[in-house]
Amino acid sequence: MFRGILSKILGLLVMFNLALWAFVIATEDAALVEIRSKKDRLFERSNFYVKLLQPIFQQDELSEFDRRLAIEAVLLDSALAGTDRLKLSSLLADTQLTYFDGANPRISAPIEVRPLPDAPEPDFTPQAHGFDPFEQLFVLYKSLFDLQIVTEPYEPKRARFTRQFQLLNPVSDLYELSYLVPIRVDGRPRAVLELSDSYYLREAYFGKNKSRLMVLTGLSGITIVFGALLAISIAMPIRRLSRRLNRRLKAETLVEQLEGFEIEAFETRRDEVGRLYRNLSRLHQQIITLFHDKERFAADVSHELKNPIASIIANTQNAMAEANTAEREKFAAIQNQAVRMNKLISEISEAAIVDHDLVAAKREWFNFSETIGDLIGFFEPAAKEAQLRLTFDIQSHVHFIGLPDRLARVVINLVENALSFADPQGQVRVTLSKTWRQGIVLTVADTGPGVPMADRSKIFERFYSAREGQDAREGNSGLGLYICQQIIEAHGGSLTVTQCPQLGGALFEITLS
Repeated sequence: MFRGILSKILGLLVMFNLALWAFVIATEDAALVEIRSKKDRLFERSNFYVKLLQPIFQQDELSEFDRRLAIEAVLLDSALAGTDRLKLSSLLADTQLTYFDGANPRISAPIEVRPLPDAPEPDFTPQAHGFDPFEQLFVLYKSLFDLQIVTEPYEPKRARFTRQFQLLNPVSDLYELSYLVPIRVDGRPRAVLELSDSYYLREAYFGKNKSRLMVLTGLSGITIVFGALLAISIAMPIRRLSRRLNRRLKAETLVEQLEGFEIEAFETRRDEVGRLYRNLSRLHQQIITLFHDKERFAADVSHELKNPIASIIANTQNAMAEANTAEREKFAAIQNQAVRMNKLISEISEAAIVDHDLVAAKREWFNFSETIGDLIGFFEPAAKEAQLRLTFDIQSHVHFIGLPDRLARVVINLVENALSFADPQGQVRVTLSKTWRQGIVLTVADTGPGVPMADRSKIFERFYSAREGQDAREGNSGLGLYICQQIIEAHGGSLTVTQCPQLGGALFEITLS
């Protein structure tokens, strides 16, 4: 998924924006600062009220009722702020006595008279809201905020001995802060003072951050759009160029396709993509020139060398007819080397032509089974003359897209080698099969001595021959198996050699997919 340049750039943009949003949300501490400020103010007010009420509890002559009246007289003073969230309870009575409760004061508010409307108010009908990204961000932020700030509920019994603070989130986005502070007289706890405050996170969050979040959303969207355009302007041309290369390299005629490689839109580009395209175009032209020059050079060299060699062979034949026995042997040796050189030049020229044909010749759909069947029929007379059995097992209707003449050249070389290596009264076996798992498999096996393990990786090298001395074939150049391997690999296959377990000799196996 993330192997292409486009996917990597887009993935990087998405991860960058996610990291940016995560950083903004995680570092938003305005609410934390306000909560801590409220906590500090509660602490300061609790100290103030303790100092203010402590003298009242020091008056032992006051009854609980008189003490309650004195406390209300102090706390209901309009000059004091925040008493509506204050509660003062006794710790001495068997049943808890509340001296003052700011949420439920004994002094009622002034009576207000309002006329009833003529028509009843319409029933409230809640409206469903659609998807709100800011709401989702708030939910995420609130979960992180709760982890940092919410505390465990305090235990009222411990209020006799120490101050306690709690911050709870009872419903929705409402946070309740409260302090429990003991009031002591001569070291003994007499009452507990509870101060509370509230904080609405949603209102504070959206009031301060919505404009900032909208700006961040716009910047994030602009980053993604411009990043995507940049990625497309780089990745899409490269992908188009890659598809052109892949399609061309897999087509029928490479040289013609290289010549038709041009993409007009890329020629005029002045960026790195245009420079890459122009460099590839020059490379293609060099490859085309190399193919043509190689073929022309092989043809010229073959033509220039074959004429003098043919003259040497003809003159040695004439000289052998007039020479004595000793001289005839010398001329025969010269003639044999001239013939070997002539064969070597022919195969070198053929190897160059094969290299050119493998990339320049048009490939076609042909019946591989019929091609091998015709070749076996051609070799049967030679096998009978050498007193060898040529057996075969050819699966019918095996078709393949390739160069029929070059693949036939491979089969001819392998069968000729097998016939030459097979022992007298021996056997050469050719098989062809096709399965969905292995593809096309062609084998050529013989009853000869086989190929030593040390030579199996060398026999496909240029000019290498495993035959030496009296076993050497006349005119053997060591290029036959090299050419066979080049042809098979150019068709996307493989050519290997092992020992045949049934016949005991060499087993050449060709696999084509």
